Amino acid sequence: MAEQATVFVVLDPTCMEQAALEWGEQIVAEYNKRPEIEAVLHVYCCINEESVALVPGDDVEQVRQATRARVFAWLERLVAEPRAEGLQVDTEVEWNDDWRHAIVEAAARQRSSIVVKNMTQHSRFVRMIRDTSDWTLIRECHCPVLLLKTSRPFKVENILVALKHSPDDEKYEHANDQLLAAARSMAADLGAKLHAVTGYQDDSRPDRQRFADRVGMERNEITAANGAPEKIIAETAAEQNSDLVILARVARPDSPKLIGNTARKVIDVIDTEVLVLPLAD
Repeated sequence: MAEQATVFVVLDPTCMEQAALEWGEQIVAEYNKRPEIEAVLHVYCCINEESVALVPGDDVEQVRQATRARVFAWLERLVAEPRAEGLQVDTEVEWNDDWRHAIVEAAARQRSSIVVKNMTQHSRFVRMIRDTSDWTLIRECHCPVLLLKTSRPFKVENILVALKHSPDDEKYEHANDQLLAAARSMAADLGAKLHAVTGYQDDSRPDRQRFADRVGMERNEITAANGAPEKIIAETAAEQNSDLVILARVARPDSPKLIGNTARKVIDVIDTEVLVLPLAD
Protein backbone atom coordinates (compact mmCIF):
# COMPACT_ATOMS: atom_id res chain seq x y z
CA MET A 1 0.00 0.00 0.00
CA ALA A 2 1.37 3.39 -1.03
CA GLU A 3 2.22 5.95 1.62
CA GLN A 4 0.11 9.12 1.42
CA ALA A 5 1.75 12.52 1.23
CA THR A 6 -0.42 15.60 1.68
CA VAL A 7 0.74 18.89 0.19
CA PHE A 8 -1.17 21.56 2.13
CA VAL A 9 -1.52 24.79 0.13
CA VAL A 10 -2.71 27.96 1.87
CA LEU A 11 -4.48 30.44 -0.39
CA ASP A 12 -5.07 34.10 0.40
CA PRO A 13 -8.49 35.35 -0.80
CA THR A 14 -7.19 38.94 -0.88
CA CYS A 15 -4.47 38.21 -3.47
CA MET A 16 -4.69 37.88 -7.22
CA GLU A 17 -1.55 35.77 -7.65
CA GLN A 18 -1.53 32.34 -6.05
CA ALA A 19 1.99 31.07 -6.61
CA ALA A 20 1.53 28.64 -3.73
CA LEU A 21 -1.00 26.68 -5.76
CA GLU A 22 1.36 26.26 -8.74
CA TRP A 23 4.22 25.19 -6.49
CA GLY A 24 1.90 22.82 -4.63
CA GLU A 25 0.86 21.18 -7.90
CA GLN A 26 4.48 20.69 -8.91
CA ILE A 27 5.42 19.25 -5.52
CA VAL A 28 2.57 16.74 -5.80
CA ALA A 29 3.83 15.82 -9.27
CA GLU A 30 7.33 15.27 -7.85
CA TYR A 31 5.95 13.06 -5.09
CA ASN A 32 3.96 11.04 -7.63
CA LYS A 33 7.14 10.12 -9.49
CA ARG A 34 7.88 7.79 -6.59
CA PRO A 35 5.78 4.60 -6.82
CA GLU A 36 5.72 4.14 -3.05
CA ILE A 37 3.96 7.50 -2.51
CA GLU A 38 0.45 8.65 -3.37
CA ALA A 39 0.25 12.45 -3.12
CA VAL A 40 -2.80 14.60 -2.44
CA LEU A 41 -3.08 18.34 -2.97
CA HIS A 42 -5.12 19.91 -0.18
CA VAL A 43 -6.07 23.51 -0.96
CA TYR A 44 -7.13 25.50 2.09
CA CYS A 45 -8.52 28.99 2.66
CA CYS A 46 -9.47 30.55 6.00
CA ILE A 47 -11.84 33.52 6.09
CA ASN A 48 -13.10 35.69 8.94
CA GLU A 49 -14.95 38.89 9.77
CA GLU A 50 -12.19 40.92 8.11
CA SER A 51 -13.01 39.19 4.80
CA VAL A 52 -16.58 40.46 4.80
CA ALA A 53 -17.93 44.01 4.73
CA LEU A 54 -20.90 43.65 7.08
CA VAL A 55 -23.72 46.17 6.88
CA PRO A 56 -25.77 46.99 10.01
CA GLY A 57 -28.82 44.76 10.02
CA ASP A 58 -27.18 41.94 8.04
CA ASP A 59 -27.83 38.40 9.17
CA VAL A 60 -24.28 37.47 10.19
CA GLU A 61 -24.76 33.72 9.83
CA GLN A 62 -26.34 34.16 6.41
CA VAL A 63 -23.44 36.35 5.28
CA ARG A 64 -20.97 33.79 6.57
CA GLN A 65 -22.63 30.98 4.66
CA ALA A 66 -22.77 33.05 1.47
CA THR A 67 -19.12 34.03 1.82
CA ARG A 68 -18.01 30.45 2.42
CA ALA A 69 -19.98 29.29 -0.62
CA ARG A 70 -18.42 32.01 -2.78
CA VAL A 71 -14.87 31.21 -1.63
CA PHE A 72 -15.46 27.48 -2.03
CA ALA A 73 -16.62 28.03 -5.62
CA TRP A 74 -13.47 30.11 -6.23
CA LEU A 75 -11.24 27.30 -4.94
CA GLU A 76 -13.06 24.75 -7.07
CA ARG A 77 -12.46 26.87 -10.18
CA LEU A 78 -8.76 27.16 -9.33
CA VAL A 79 -8.30 23.41 -8.91
CA ALA A 80 -10.30 22.37 -11.97
CA GLU A 81 -7.19 22.28 -14.16
CA PRO A 82 -4.95 20.20 -11.85
CA ARG A 83 -7.83 17.77 -11.34
CA ALA A 84 -8.23 17.50 -15.11
CA GLU A 85 -4.53 16.69 -15.31
CA GLY A 86 -5.05 13.75 -12.97
CA LEU A 87 -3.97 15.16 -9.61
CA GLN A 88 -5.94 14.20 -6.52
CA VAL A 89 -7.17 17.48 -5.07
CA ASP A 90 -9.22 18.33 -1.97
CA THR A 91 -10.48 21.80 -1.04
CA GLU A 92 -11.38 23.25 2.34
CA VAL A 93 -12.84 26.59 3.40
CA GLU A 94 -12.93 27.44 7.08
CA TRP A 95 -14.34 30.41 8.99
CA ASN A 96 -12.16 31.21 11.97
CA ASP A 97 -11.30 34.61 13.42
CA ASP A 98 -8.06 33.17 14.83
CA TRP A 99 -7.01 32.30 11.28
CA ARG A 100 -3.27 32.18 11.96
CA HIS A 101 -3.59 29.28 14.37
CA ALA A 102 -6.44 27.80 12.33
CA ILE A 103 -3.97 27.21 9.47
CA VAL A 104 -1.62 25.32 11.80
CA GLU A 105 -4.45 23.20 13.20
CA ALA A 106 -5.84 22.45 9.74
CA ALA A 107 -2.43 21.35 8.49
CA ALA A 108 -2.14 19.04 11.49
CA ARG A 109 -5.61 17.58 10.87
CA GLN A 110 -4.57 16.69 7.33
CA ARG A 111 -1.30 15.16 8.58
CA SER A 112 0.44 17.35 6.06
CA SER A 113 3.83 16.47 4.63
CA ILE A 114 4.54 20.10 3.73
CA VAL A 115 2.73 23.45 3.96
CA VAL A 116 3.07 25.85 1.03
CA LYS A 117 2.12 29.51 1.43
CA ASN A 118 2.77 32.84 -0.22
CA MET A 119 4.77 34.88 2.25
CA THR A 120 3.10 38.05 3.47
CA GLN A 121 5.58 40.91 3.42
CA HIS A 122 5.83 42.72 6.75
CA SER A 123 8.32 45.12 8.22
CA ARG A 124 10.55 43.80 10.98
CA PHE A 125 8.79 46.20 13.37
CA VAL A 126 5.39 44.63 12.61
CA ARG A 127 6.82 41.15 13.19
CA MET A 128 8.26 42.34 16.52
CA ILE A 129 4.98 43.65 17.89
CA ARG A 130 2.60 40.91 16.76
CA ASP A 131 2.52 37.37 15.53
CA THR A 132 2.13 36.98 11.78
CA SER A 133 0.82 33.96 9.94
CA ASP A 134 4.29 33.16 8.57
CA TRP A 135 5.94 33.17 11.98
CA THR A 136 3.07 31.21 13.50
CA LEU A 137 3.44 28.53 10.83
CA ILE A 138 7.20 28.25 11.20
CA ARG A 139 7.03 28.22 14.98
CA GLU A 140 4.17 25.76 15.44
CA CYS A 141 3.97 23.49 12.39
CA HIS A 142 5.37 20.00 12.81
CA CYS A 143 6.06 19.63 9.10
CA PRO A 144 8.25 21.60 6.64
CA VAL A 145 6.95 25.04 5.67
CA LEU A 146 7.67 26.50 2.23
CA LEU A 147 7.25 30.28 2.05
CA LEU A 148 7.14 31.79 -1.42
CA LYS A 149 8.51 35.31 -1.56
CA THR A 150 8.35 35.75 -5.33
CA SER A 151 5.84 34.99 -8.04
CA ARG A 152 8.37 32.98 -10.05
CA PRO A 153 7.15 29.73 -11.61
CA PHE A 154 8.25 26.47 -10.02
CA LYS A 155 11.96 26.04 -10.77
CA VAL A 156 14.57 24.62 -8.45
CA GLU A 157 17.97 24.43 -10.10
CA ASN A 158 20.08 25.91 -7.29
CA ILE A 159 19.55 25.08 -3.62
CA LEU A 160 21.28 26.86 -0.75
CA VAL A 161 21.38 25.16 2.64
CA ALA A 162 22.22 27.33 5.65
CA LEU A 163 24.15 25.61 8.45
CA LYS A 164 25.44 26.56 11.87
CA HIS A 165 29.17 25.78 11.80
CA SER A 166 31.19 25.04 14.96
CA PRO A 167 28.03 24.72 17.05
CA ASP A 168 28.24 25.05 20.80
CA ASP A 169 26.39 21.84 21.57
CA GLU A 170 25.50 18.47 20.09
CA LYS A 171 21.95 19.61 19.33
CA TYR A 172 23.15 21.76 16.45
CA GLU A 173 25.60 19.12 15.21
CA HIS A 174 22.67 16.73 14.91
CA ALA A 175 20.54 19.42 13.26
CA ASN A 176 23.31 20.09 10.70
CA ASP A 177 23.42 16.41 9.80
CA GLN A 178 19.64 16.21 9.40
CA LEU A 179 19.51 19.40 7.36
CA LEU A 180 22.33 18.30 5.06
CA ALA A 181 20.71 14.93 4.48
CA ALA A 182 17.39 16.55 3.59
CA ALA A 183 19.04 19.11 1.28
CA ARG A 184 21.11 16.45 -0.50
CA SER A 185 18.04 14.27 -1.01
CA MET A 186 16.04 17.19 -2.38
CA ALA A 187 18.85 18.28 -4.71
CA ALA A 188 19.17 14.73 -6.03
CA ASP A 189 15.41 14.37 -6.59
CA LEU A 190 15.19 17.72 -8.43
CA GLY A 191 18.50 17.50 -10.26
CA ALA A 192 19.59 20.73 -8.57
CA LYS A 193 23.01 22.02 -7.56
CA LEU A 194 23.61 22.27 -3.82
CA HIS A 195 25.60 25.02 -2.08
CA ALA A 196 26.16 25.34 1.69
CA VAL A 197 26.63 28.55 3.66
CA THR A 198 27.56 29.47 7.20
CA GLY A 199 28.16 32.77 8.95
CA TYR A 200 30.69 33.32 11.73
CA GLN A 201 29.64 35.65 14.52
CA ASP A 202 33.14 36.26 15.92
CA ASP A 203 36.27 37.92 14.49
CA SER A 204 38.03 34.67 13.62
CA ARG A 205 39.00 34.02 10.05
CA PRO A 206 36.55 31.57 8.50
CA ASP A 207 38.17 28.22 7.72
CA ARG A 208 36.51 27.28 4.45
CA GLN A 209 38.37 24.01 4.09
CA ARG A 210 37.37 22.88 7.57
CA PHE A 211 33.76 23.75 6.83
CA ALA A 212 33.94 21.94 3.47
CA ASP A 213 35.40 18.86 5.15
CA ARG A 214 32.72 18.96 7.83
CA VAL A 215 29.87 18.95 5.31
CA GLY A 216 31.57 16.68 2.79
CA MET A 217 31.53 19.17 -0.08
CA GLU A 218 34.07 20.86 -2.35
CA ARG A 219 35.41 24.29 -1.43
CA ASN A 220 33.65 25.86 -4.41
CA GLU A 221 30.37 24.44 -3.12
CA ILE A 222 30.49 26.25 0.22
CA THR A 223 30.55 29.81 1.54
CA ALA A 224 31.93 30.68 4.98
CA ALA A 225 32.18 34.31 6.03
CA ASN A 226 32.14 36.64 9.02
CA GLY A 227 28.96 38.52 9.66
CA ALA A 228 25.38 38.25 10.80
CA PRO A 229 24.02 34.91 9.55
CA GLU A 230 20.98 36.45 7.88
CA LYS A 231 23.20 38.88 5.97
CA ILE A 232 25.62 36.15 4.83
CA ILE A 233 22.75 33.87 3.80
CA ALA A 234 20.97 36.60 1.82
CA GLU A 235 24.16 37.68 0.04
CA THR A 236 25.13 34.11 -0.81
CA ALA A 237 21.63 33.35 -2.12
CA ALA A 238 21.95 36.31 -4.49
CA GLU A 239 25.47 35.36 -5.58
CA GLN A 240 24.50 31.74 -6.22
CA ASN A 241 21.23 32.65 -7.92
CA SER A 242 19.51 30.33 -5.47
CA ASP A 243 15.96 29.24 -6.23
CA LEU A 244 15.43 27.86 -2.75
CA VAL A 245 17.03 28.46 0.65
CA ILE A 246 16.71 25.69 3.23
CA LEU A 247 16.86 26.55 6.94
CA ALA A 248 16.35 24.60 10.14
CA ARG A 249 14.09 25.44 13.02
CA VAL A 250 15.54 23.66 16.01
CA ALA A 251 13.24 23.46 19.01
CA ARG A 252 14.71 24.80 22.22
CA PRO A 253 14.32 22.72 25.37
CA ASP A 254 12.91 25.64 27.37
CA SER A 255 10.44 26.63 24.64
CA PRO A 256 9.84 23.96 21.97
CA LYS A 257 7.79 26.32 19.81
CA LEU A 258 10.22 29.23 19.89
CA ILE A 259 11.51 30.07 16.43
CA GLY A 260 15.26 30.48 16.06
CA ASN A 261 16.66 33.98 15.59
CA THR A 262 18.34 33.21 12.27
CA ALA A 263 15.23 31.81 10.59
CA ARG A 264 13.16 34.68 11.97
CA LYS A 265 15.48 37.30 10.46
CA VAL A 266 16.20 35.52 7.17
CA ILE A 267 12.60 35.36 6.03
CA ASP A 268 12.51 39.17 6.04
CA VAL A 269 15.75 39.88 4.19
CA ILE A 270 15.96 37.00 1.71
CA ASP A 271 14.68 37.52 -1.83
CA THR A 272 13.89 33.96 -2.80
CA GLU A 273 11.77 31.03 -1.68
CA VAL A 274 12.45 29.70 1.83
CA LEU A 275 11.92 26.18 3.14
CA VAL A 276 12.04 25.81 6.92
CA LEU A 277 12.48 22.30 8.32
CA PRO A 278 11.50 21.58 11.93
CA LEU A 279 14.22 19.36 13.33
CA ALA A 280 14.35 17.33 16.50
CA ASP A 281 17.15 18.10 18.90
